[in-house]
Amino acid sequence: MTHAVIGRWTAENNDRAFLEFHEDGTLRGSDGANGLATSWSDESAGVTVKPSMTTLKAAPGMITWVTKARRVEADGDRLALFDAAENHLGDLHRQPPGTTYKLGGR
Repeated sequence: MTHAVIGRWTAENNDRAFLEFHEDGTLRGSDGANGLATSWSDESAGVTVKPSMTTLKAAPGMITWVTKARRVEADGDRLALFDAAENHLGDLHRQPPGTTYKLGGR
C-alpha cells in the first residue's frame, strides 16, 4: 500500500512528539512522553487512526493532542490531526527519509 501518510511526522517544537505510519497499516507514535501503538486504515472519511491505550506520564514540552488523533489529512509536508468530534487538534510535519532518531532525548 502506498499512501501519502506513510512516514514519520513530528511536532514543530518537539520532535519526540510524532506519528509514524507504516505501509502494513501499523502506526506508532508519542506525545513526547507516552508511547502509542495502534493501526490506521484508509476509509471513505479519510485516514482513520484506530483507538489505542497509552500511558499517562507527563514531561516538559509534551504535545498531548498527538495521541488523541482519530483522523488525519496529509497536505504536502503537513499532516492535520482531528479528534473523534472532527475538531482540528494541530499539525505535524513530515520528516525527511533517512532521518535518525534518538530514543530518550536529544
